[in-house]
Amino acid sequence: MLPLESKLENREFKFADARGVLGELGFAVGGGWEYTQGSFDRALDGEQREMWLRLPFTATFGHIDAEEEESDAVIRFGKPYALRHVHQDGVDEGAGMRLAAGLIDQFAAPKDPDARIGPEWAERAQEMLRIAESALLRN
Repeated sequence: MLPLESKLENREFKFADARGVLGELGFAVGGGWEYTQGSFDRALDGEQREMWLRLPFTATFGHIDAEEEESDAVIRFGKPYALRHVHQDGVDEGAGMRLAAGLIDQFAAPKDPDARIGPEWAERAQEMLRIAESALLRN
């Protein structure tokens, strides 16, 4: 994980507005959202989906529901960061022993959930963050 300095940190926005603006830039609400917090995530490496820019947020008013179109929630951004999530290749060797768990958890554990981020990816994350900042702060 690589923390990034940002003009968005501690700034508040209406959740629906931020989702609309960031959605146009390829961001999506991360799958681990809760009613009080979440993140906007964007893959930096296309289909490989190993390199990510994450914009975490907490709700300061209302509740987040990423599946609802309308929301009166207000969010405050935290410190953005880049992360590299290296996936397992091949078959998960423990899958046979975990058959029952496979009904609930269908995905292999990451090979390295916090792998090293090279300078070229740090630069790309910083560039996408600047684009997101510009788009959000313009509205």
